[in-house]
Amino acid sequence: MKELDKVLNKNEKVLWEGKPVFLPFIFGRSVAVTIFGIIWLLFMLPFILISLVSVLFGNFLGIAFVIFNPFVWIGILLVFGLPLYNYLVYNHIYYAITDKRAIFQAGLIGRDFQIVDFDQITNAQVDVGVFDKIFNKNTGSIVVSSAGSVVQTQNGAVSRPYVLSNITEPYEVFKLFKKVSHDVKTDIYYPNQLRPGVNPGYQTKYTPEATAKKNRKKG
Repeated sequence: MKELDKVLNKNEKVLWEGKPVFLPFIFGRSVAVTIFGIIWLLFMLPFILISLVSVLFGNFLGIAFVIFNPFVWIGILLVFGLPLYNYLVYNHIYYAITDKRAIFQAGLIGRDFQIVDFDQITNAQVDVGVFDKIFNKNTGSIVVSSAGSVVQTQNGAVSRPYVLSNITEPYEVFKLFKKVSHDVKTDIYYPNQLRPGVNPGYQTKYTPEATAKKNRKKG
């Protein structure tokens, strides 16, 4: 359920909004954990098979080993836990790019909103993952870093960037995101009323030959 209107300011204009594509989102964010879980279960597989075979010989404790063994459930949780969680939260995931900021809606029970003002953004990049390619949905993620995404822990600073996960046409959305971010930052640091009618500095091109020639003349 989209609830972005709850955090939109008056006269704030939404330039783009969307949500993840289903299959890449469900499986794409859990690749590493799922692979580790499969390896974990493969390690446990001989013990599970031995326990199940023992049932054929009347030793029903083998079933108890499979059902109550925490190591078996850890492997199952690693394989299916994150995809299940992604499935449960999927309907509540929405993103928006406005003329002021980027908004991330999430939450399993209540609604959580993360908001990143454009002047706080330090870096952004496009990430096309394995499942984006596998499902061939023209999807990818935009990873956004800001001053607020760096969290201090006992082990030092850890970056936890904001992510527009598995959206369609990620490169086009990224171009819009970068353009709006640049325009907003320019308006903040160099307001319209202070701009000259002609700004040759903005259009200046780096020409090393001309620079070297100018430096020789000065010397």
